[in-house]
Amino acid sequence: MTQRDLLTYRRRGLFGRPSNTRILKNGDSSALVRSRPSRDPSPSNLTATQKYFLEWNAQRLGITIEDSRDRYLRSWNVVSGGHSGRAFGKFHRHCYDIFRVFADDSPKEVMDAYKIHGPVHFLTMLTYPEPQWFDEDFIVKYFRGRSSIGILDFGCGLAQQSRTLAEFLTGKGLEVRIALADIPTVRKEFLVWWGSRTGIPLTFLDCTTKSPIPELPQSDLCFALEFFEHVYDPLAYFNSIDQALTGGGLLVTNISDHHKDFMHVSPKLAPLRDAVKARRYEDVLTNFIFSKPPFCSIPI
Repeated sequence: MTQRDLLTYRRRGLFGRPSNTRILKNGDSSALVRSRPSRDPSPSNLTATQKYFLEWNAQRLGITIEDSRDRYLRSWNVVSGGHSGRAFGKFHRHCYDIFRVFADDSPKEVMDAYKIHGPVHFLTMLTYPEPQWFDEDFIVKYFRGRSSIGILDFGCGLAQQSRTLAEFLTGKGLEVRIALADIPTVRKEFLVWWGSRTGIPLTFLDCTTKSPIPELPQSDLCFALEFFEHVYDPLAYFNSIDQALTGGGLLVTNISDHHKDFMHVSPKLAPLRDAVKARRYEDVLTNFIFSKPPFCSIPI
């Protein structure tokens, strides 16, 4: 099994049954899950994020939760397999080609493209699985004993990893603040609502054409999953993240090479891997989880 398999897929035991944890190179385990649509073809067992979505959409539209659920199921049932199925994936790819007439993934147009495709991205991300955090999880143990923690999620999507962790740690008595950095699409309103709904202090940092890298708050943990391949200057983004991350902090990311695709504008990330190594980050899980050295880094 490759290192990529360890993070993006649940390890499989006998007869292909998924296990509950992911094993890191030091023997610890983590609840991290893949950032891609779930294989579960049915929306009968809604995730916490889907339940939050139904509540948010009901409030936004002034309808009942039941009507909100009915709308979601009607949308889901339009194509075979719903929003996580092959038919929806094919529709999604067609959207990229069809709406390129308005905006493609060139440097000047890519942010407009993300806004155009925002609703489809939203529905797809709603199908992502969520981590089931536990006390002996590597990331949970890493911050055990602290009274507070700052979490940054850059290129957050719907922030399933960071939001669920924030809720888990809050339940353990930690003071958690969370900063989400992304292009302001329809997802922003939902995420800001979630912060208000849960009472977890949340800041949404807009990534815009004029300011693609917003000013980042000091953070103890940064998620940047499935992110660096989507930006034209990965080193500039890493430099900003590195400056924001406290000494000894964790960076959870994916800096393996990716396939060339629409919006995968930097699929080859060898220069980024070299930069991470030059900053003397320790790899807890190769190309995925890193701990920052306690001393301050020097900008690239």
